[in-house]
Amino acid sequence: MAAQCIEELYGAIEEFSVLLAAAELLASTAWEVEFTENMRANFKRHGPRTHLSSAQQSALERIAKQ
Repeated sequence: MAAQCIEELYGAIEEFSVLLAAAELLASTAWEVEFTENMRANFKRHGPRTHLSSAQQSALERIAKQ
């Protein structure tokens, strides 16, 4: 499946913001920390038009629910 933007994947930008904040707090490996930092940087740069692949979305949700 092609990447979709955050505004298409999540009903409200706040929902994504909370998910990203949770993932940032719960990131425990170097890879998870770098991944969440990159996601934050992309979100700051592109806002609700930030694109996520299904793999990125799955990884972000997995980290946030640890």
